[in-house]
Amino acid sequence: MTVQQPKRRPLSRYLKDFKHSQTHCAHCHKLLDRITLVRRGEIVNKIAISRLDTLLDEAAWQQEQKEWVALCRFCGDLHCKEQSDFFDIIGFKQYLFEQTEMSHGTVREYVVRLRRLGNHLSELNISRQLLEEGFLDENLEPWLPATSTNNYRIALRKYAQFKAQMRFTAVQKVAVGAVTDIY
Repeated sequence: MTVQQPKRRPLSRYLKDFKHSQTHCAHCHKLLDRITLVRRGEIVNKIAISRLDTLLDEAAWQQEQKEWVALCRFCGDLHCKEQSDFFDIIGFKQYLFEQTEMSHGTVREYVVRLRRLGNHLSELNISRQLLEEGFLDENLEPWLPATSTNNYRIALRKYAQFKAQMRFTAVQKVAVGAVTDIY
């Protein structure tokens, strides 16, 4: 009597099936059109995937699958590529998705503008303290790129709304904590 070996397939085959089974981005939940596959926070491109020829059975794939997520290209760029830390880009993106009625494309435009501006300001070694006081667009005006200045100003005003909301939320948490301490 022969013992039946579990069917084994290359990891690349499992990933191809996995990719086709994903319908929404793991971060923003947008309906996926083009997918970025990510393993442990690292983007894995299709050439690298095609070279993953390790043979796995179904049980091994179930364990390996926990390491993989499917993201839209936008979230893949934001969450997996190095970003300037001038602005809280990830928090800003979440705020726009959760607290506004903006379309995914509009959110993307605001985030891309702010990310580019953050990279620009970081390259110029501009102090992040300028984000703490007054109006962001006025504080940063001398360093705004010459092109698309109005677009950057609009993004800065939206970012100021995000920061105000974060401060308000922080104050609310402190107030709730103080009330629960009384009881």
